[in-house]
Amino acid sequence: MFFPDQSHINRVRDALWQRSVGGASVMVGAGFSRNAEKARPEAAGPPTWKDIAESVCHKLYPVEDDRHLRAALAATSETSGLLRLAQEYNAAFGSSQLKGLIRQLVRDDDFEPGDIHSRLLRLPWRDVFTTNWDTLLEKTCPSVVERTYSIVRNVETIPLSTRPRIVKLHGSLSDHFPLIFTEEDYRTYPIKFAPFVNTVQQAMMETVFCLIGFSGDDPNFLHWSGWVRDNLGDSAPKIYLAGWLDLSTHRRRMLEERNVVPIDLALHPKAAKWPDHLRHTYATEWILHSLEGGRPYETTNWPTTPHTMGLPPSEWLQPVQKVVTYEPKNEPMNPSNKNGQDKSSLLQVQELLPTWEHNRKIYPGWLFAPFDKQFSLHTGTRNWEPLVLEVLTQFTPMEELKAIRELVWRYEILLEPISDELEDAAQSVLNKIDCQARKINGYTPAISDWPTIREAWIAVGLSLVTSARQQFNKALFDERVASLSNFSDDDREVTNRIHYERCLWAIYSLDFGTIDTLLKKWLVDNSDPVWMMRKSALLFETGHNKEARQLIEYAVARIRENPDDDHSLANSSREGWALWSAWAASQLEGLNGSVTLNQSRPIGRWEELTPLKCNASIEKGYFVEALKASQEAKKAQSFDFEMERSPGVVFSDAEYRYWIAARRAVRLTEIAGLPPSIDFFTISRRHIEASCGSIISA
Repeated sequence: MFFPDQSHINRVRDALWQRSVGGASVMVGAGFSRNAEKARPEAAGPPTWKDIAESVCHKLYPVEDDRHLRAALAATSETSGLLRLAQEYNAAFGSSQLKGLIRQLVRDDDFEPGDIHSRLLRLPWRDVFTTNWDTLLEKTCPSVVERTYSIVRNVETIPLSTRPRIVKLHGSLSDHFPLIFTEEDYRTYPIKFAPFVNTVQQAMMETVFCLIGFSGDDPNFLHWSGWVRDNLGDSAPKIYLAGWLDLSTHRRRMLEERNVVPIDLALHPKAAKWPDHLRHTYATEWILHSLEGGRPYETTNWPTTPHTMGLPPSEWLQPVQKVVTYEPKNEPMNPSNKNGQDKSSLLQVQELLPTWEHNRKIYPGWLFAPFDKQFSLHTGTRNWEPLVLEVLTQFTPMEELKAIRELVWRYEILLEPISDELEDAAQSVLNKIDCQARKINGYTPAISDWPTIREAWIAVGLSLVTSARQQFNKALFDERVASLSNFSDDDREVTNRIHYERCLWAIYSLDFGTIDTLLKKWLVDNSDPVWMMRKSALLFETGHNKEARQLIEYAVARIRENPDDDHSLANSSREGWALWSAWAASQLEGLNGSVTLNQSRPIGRWEELTPLKCNASIEKGYFVEALKASQEAKKAQSFDFEMERSPGVVFSDAEYRYWIAARRAVRLTEIAGLPPSIDFFTISRRHIEASCGSIISA
């Protein structure tokens, strides 16, 4: 089934959900008020323009004056005639009587907002304009908890309002503001209410502008579109008019020549089956469903699966297009109980791994998982690791590698060390696969997916290099670095990672001669700015403060040159942590690491990054608190709950928590590029020693 105007509603939908620039604004007309609900059973619904026109006619011309009454009623079919009748009424009875008539006809207290009003205001409009006199939109605001609207009822409040706004262009029954109705009102409106006209025109220039609840001959629509065309000329942007319009070919062409793009639901594939009295309701429902269908997955919710909002479109409204979004799949926290279920361990793992792989591929790009993600990630990974390792013997080497890669990656974003069992399994599978010769267990398999295998091999191999360094096993460290040497020639990320690992080995070994040599050879100018951040931290550690400051400031500039798209927070995460180091660099004075602290941290920018979970100040605070809490628990332990980490070393529960907290804190400095020896980072030599287990006695 095909809807001819689908591309036009898609244009509005896509602009509406843009996170960075543009956006969309809406103007709501009288037709939208038809979706109101009666406050009382006997109450009348909102009147249409036709209802109001006929009432004005009967007030002006009694039945006895049949000739003039028939002429007046005939005039209501034309926009100019309707406004002229209102002008006649104003001349005959005065403006106060006209306003009283409007209040009598538009009984604001007789109807309440419907669900459609709430759905409209929940959409992320830049601004909502309305020519309606009723207060349905204002009444809707308290029920819309997701967004806070400023209500603009007169031009004086425009400068005081903040977006998003509900702008009452033609007055409101709740105020003494003039209600725009007569021919003279419309004629003088651009002069008397120029700020309103300018506000609408600015919205039309800056955003995609959509009109809902208007007909093609609605006086408000005709005047507003005319004002825009008169003032903006050829530069006037397109306006989208959506609803049940039922336009003829000639009328549609006339609108298009006026830069108005119709979205006519009379052309919907199932429109012929819609009951006459529900046509406008169904049209509005379809428009809202289509706009809601553009809602992107909120990247900061990763890896939580999205919740379905509201009821799905009914069959009468189909087809309704929904944007395909990058959404995580649901991750089971625990394997099923093998004694009470009929799924084998192998089948469970085979179902789990594609989910883990999918969620890894759409990971937002944080340097590591934010604090509020860590518990569920840690718990799920720890719960599944034994079962995954258990079934590896039933996998091919390629399947083994992919499974281990998923486990290793999850521990890396958690900043946690991998277990001995996982390390052994990882080393075993790497030994089976020769990416250079493209052989597995000495044989050349009939497969073509070597780029994927190579990528996984490198990821696991680099993790093993880090693990060997953390164990201070020099022979193993050198062996694993050498195994990756063939990949560094054509992969700059591998080159940078190996160089960084060597620098970290040297600095933790207090080999300052070697670290100086390595830093001089390490060129990061054309690399991911995260490597500039990490090199800058090492330069701070070795006393090259000026060079370190220049490099971190350059990194911040590079990061800001490439803003994130809707699916990535990689640069925002880098900026959050780079700002910390840049701030620290600006505070350094004197020699030998002495510092003076200035309180002017980049608080404002961090606050902007908070919704993206990229506020380094907040995230670092969680690490500090974890260290303090685990240290206090270690001091206060009254009995040993033994946990064996490796042969010859036994940790109590409190000691194990302190060891993990110290490991994660040190890893934080490495990943985020924070100089650990500067005391206001609260990562001391004692924590580094604790992370290596050297202060734990067997």
